[in-house]
Amino acid sequence: MKFKERINLSSGRTCELIKIQRDMIPNYYLVAFPISNGQPQATEITEMITIGISKAKQIAKEMLGDEEAFTILYSGYSSRREKGWHIHIVLLGNRWKKSWLYLVLTFKNLLQAFGLRKDDSPKLN
Repeated sequence: MKFKERINLSSGRTCELIKIQRDMIPNYYLVAFPISNGQPQATEITEMITIGISKAKQIAKEMLGDEEAFTILYSGYSSRREKGWHIHIVLLGNRWKKSWLYLVLTFKNLLQAFGLRKDDSPKLN
């Protein structure tokens, strides 16, 4: 079962912190704006990035004993695979785990570039 936490934004709308269960990328979370809400406003994006960093620090401290052992990734509309606004949080802990993350991302993006994996992003020239 996925862990999910609903977070209230100052605008009155909500975002979610979701634990993603992936064998290839352990300790992986998303801060996501529900697709049903459309696109977030600029102030909501700023608030969600701040929330993402705060949650990443909290979880990294609890799980790894180091509040700075994480990476945050944001893909703009034109470069993300899935519809909907979101940022990725990956807890790391050492250089090998960071290297592994980038290796997995490289292969995922190559599969998308060759059309072998779903990709909802617009095709820009």
